[in-house]
Amino acid sequence: MEQLESTKATLRSFKQTENEINAEARNTRERIESLKRDITVERDRLVDKDSAGRERLRETIQDLEAEVTDQEAEISNLQEQQKTLEDRSLELRDSEKQLKQDVEKGRRQVERVKTGLQELTQQTSDQMSAFGRGVKDALMTIKKTQWSGMEPIGPIGKFIKLRDPKWSQVIETILNKPLNSFLVETHADRTKLDAIFRRCGCQSQIVVCKTELFDYSQGEPDKDYLTVLRALHISNEIVKRQLINLNRIEQIILVEQRSVGDKIMSSNNGGFPQNVSACYSVDGYSLGARGGGLSTQAIFLVRPSSRLGEDISQAIAREKQQLIEQNQKLKEAQKALNSMTQEVEALLGEHKRSGIAER
Repeated sequence: MEQLESTKATLRSFKQTENEINAEARNTRERIESLKRDITVERDRLVDKDSAGRERLRETIQDLEAEVTDQEAEISNLQEQQKTLEDRSLELRDSEKQLKQDVEKGRRQVERVKTGLQELTQQTSDQMSAFGRGVKDALMTIKKTQWSGMEPIGPIGKFIKLRDPKWSQVIETILNKPLNSFLVETHADRTKLDAIFRRCGCQSQIVVCKTELFDYSQGEPDKDYLTVLRALHISNEIVKRQLINLNRIEQIILVEQRSVGDKIMSSNNGGFPQNVSACYSVDGYSLGARGGGLSTQAIFLVRPSSRLGEDISQAIAREKQQLIEQNQKLKEAQKALNSMTQEVEALLGEHKRSGIAER
């Protein structure tokens, strides 16, 4: 990056200036030693001089001593300036590193959102593409095949819709792989479906499950908590039971604010509330620690898709807004980097104007 190269060049100039300060300090010390030797010689001569001669020598000695004082003050000043320069150089190196990371992070985020937009646009013509390669062909083959148990159910996400789009990305992250999976009733059907997937290039997971519609209500937390299950409309009861059985969606709660989640996850004598196994914030943080105390960990949010039944046009509009915001963050990071570069150059100019670099 051009700004970073400029900063590095300026830092090299600072180092050169520092070397010049050190050289000037050495020269000044040598000058002081020379002056002290001259003073000693003049004092020795003072003994042998007449009154007028002694007065002239005293003036010479006073002049030499005054010059020694000035030179010592100069060394002190140079040392202070060198310390200031060293401290500021370290600060600039740290700032350079952080700003470089900010700019690179911003660029990655912009590219990530752009990729997500491309994928969403593709899904407008083939919604099944959101569930992975080969799913559409696999579904066509499944319909034509005889099965020993129920016909495979999947992809699971096809039977799920969000009640509120704002939870789309965090729920899609929590249920990422399960959304693409298929359910079968027997191991023989699993083998048959796996062969179909291989022919179609489909990589979805296959789960052998029971079709019993068990009662899960006793495992749910207080009704005041929004769980993943409560945030979804699941049209297939077998799918619902499998997500409860394998992913505990009835016990994962969702919060809009991290501070609220922190309080909830330590509200039961410092531990999790009854029937709550995990908590996630809308902006992608896992909250709470099983052993008690506060714990906040960022999760890697997956790129948005239409797997949760969200209207693709809304998802595209949201991602376009996200792209605008990420571009703005990148612009701000680049602006900060430019500002730091200007500060570095201004500081170097100040030192040059003071004459340090030309001594």
